[in-house]
Amino acid sequence: MISRLANGAIGALVGVYAFLDDLLLGPILVAVTVWVPWYLVFGIAVGALTFVNIVCCAWMQHRWDDWIRGYGARLETRLEKLRRGRVLKHPLGWISRDSTVLLVIAAGLIGTVIVVAVARLAGSNPIGRRRVLLASLSYSIGFAATYTGVGVAIERLVRLI
Repeated sequence: MISRLANGAIGALVGVYAFLDDLLLGPILVAVTVWVPWYLVFGIAVGALTFVNIVCCAWMQHRWDDWIRGYGARLETRLEKLRRGRVLKHPLGWISRDSTVLLVIAAGLIGTVIVVAVARLAGSNPIGRRRVLLASLSYSIGFAATYTGVGVAIERLVRLI
């Protein structure tokens, strides 16, 4: 019972991180960049975000079978219809093609946890550690660059005023 509750809480935290990281962590990076040198914020953010992404993806893949049997069963049947459908047949094929380049590009644009989950749903094979690492780095570098860049711009604007 306690294990199930802990897994549910961890799953909720992974979901919050996956979908709300821009709203929660982005403003923090911007604010810290105003007072701390941008290169320190950028380096620490890339390292921390990469670590968090890897941990979240590892947890998600480790618990995947339990999730599919429970909450994901309905989603899996719906996705099977979409796999055969005309509209999503090709995009889902691209995601499940086992291309590291496409996975890294998608993760850089969307987010590592979301892309790994979609790739896992679309292809149903675990994503390897190397691919998760590359996807995590892609996303973390882009995320940290975006928000530290905004922080630097705000800091310089404040200096001008």
